Amino acid sequence: MFLKQVRFGPIPLGLDLEAIYDRLDEYLVLLQRNGQICGDPVRSVFGGYAVAYVYAVRPDSTQLRFHSSYGIDELNVLRSLFGCDPSWQLMADDVPGTFAELHEDSELCLVSSDYDGASPICFMSTGDRFPTYLVSIDDDERERLFFWSREYSRLQGIWLSSGELEASAYEQLASPTSLLARQGRQLAETVENALERPVFYFLMRHYGRGDHERDRRCPSCGGEWYRDLSRSEASNFWIFPFRCDDCRLVSHFANADYDDSYAHIGEYQEE
Repeated sequence: MFLKQVRFGPIPLGLDLEAIYDRLDEYLVLLQRNGQICGDPVRSVFGGYAVAYVYAVRPDSTQLRFHSSYGIDELNVLRSLFGCDPSWQLMADDVPGTFAELHEDSELCLVSSDYDGASPICFMSTGDRFPTYLVSIDDDERERLFFWSREYSRLQGIWLSSGELEASAYEQLASPTSLLARQGRQLAETVENALERPVFYFLMRHYGRGDHERDRRCPSCGGEWYRDLSRSEASNFWIFPFRCDDCRLVSHFANADYDDSYAHIGEYQEE
């Protein structure tokens, strides 16, 4: 992420400041949903100008060519309001010369991020995130990726709080048939079709069955699930010991393999 300042223009006379902030928020949230910026923007008035500070996904991610149709519409509102285009300034000296790119053998995985707007699409070789604004899909589909990732993070927070909804939240995260997983797998398929690269869906696994974890079958089709990894491979989070190419699912060993209280969640169920 890269800190950027955006200067929108001088504050128009006679306009309520909160109304101006609302317009800025409308624009910035659309950049966030489009995967161009992440986190919560900070906006202010400095020297009589409306400004905001955001975290850009990449140094050039805020360029107009990456905007969604919704973002362009809101940008035109700001142009009319301030009488000029926003001016972006990168506030970082240490900028990488290159970023992760797609190759013929690239494999990707859908895994949520803790930052709103950060891409949930990760390279399975490195864990680097591939920006959603670079995926040639419908603007609405790109926003669905944003909202899916936000919902994943929300449910993860509920599960971590260990309250009355712990089991329900965990089922959403760990079961391939939960609403969250069905939506995520559909989005993964959409991204796969657009990028022409395999896109897997990550299933959380916290509660397990100890030494019998390796005996589990693919929770979706019942086929082969476990694959033996070398020690160096096993130390890499992005090389998954549980993987089904046909179902495009991956997972890890249970974090708490001594606790089988909810181990049945996310396991293959005979019909």
